Amino acid sequence: MTFFMIWIYQSTLPGGDIGMTPFLVGIVLLIVFGIEITLVLLFRRRIISLRNKLTSLIVAFLIYELTMWIMGGFGEIVLFESFKKPFEENIKGAFSFSSIFALTVILGLIILNDKLNKKNVTQHRV
Repeated sequence: MTFFMIWIYQSTLPGGDIGMTPFLVGIVLLIVFGIEITLVLLFRRRIISLRNKLTSLIVAFLIYELTMWIMGGFGEIVLFESFKKPFEENIKGAFSFSSIFALTVILGLIILNDKLNKKNVTQHRV
């Protein structure tokens, strides 16, 4: 949501578009959070290794894109449609790119955490 709000501040869209999109993003994020938290609670014992964490992160991104596709009226996939307009006027592109940016940040944090945990485990064994 933070990345999307930064994009809105830079946008050249009229006030009505800018005013309503944060509500849409909030609704989509609540739906996705509900689905993802349910899946994580169901599969929490399997999401231990780095590979499983990365797989669950990719699944979460696909759930987000699928939710955007469903809320968009089953039109084109938002990620593919995002390249049709200039970046400053592209609400659908901002949905996808903010998600991709957040995915990249979370991916970096997961990898960093995994490396730090491996380093701490090897230090305790010595």
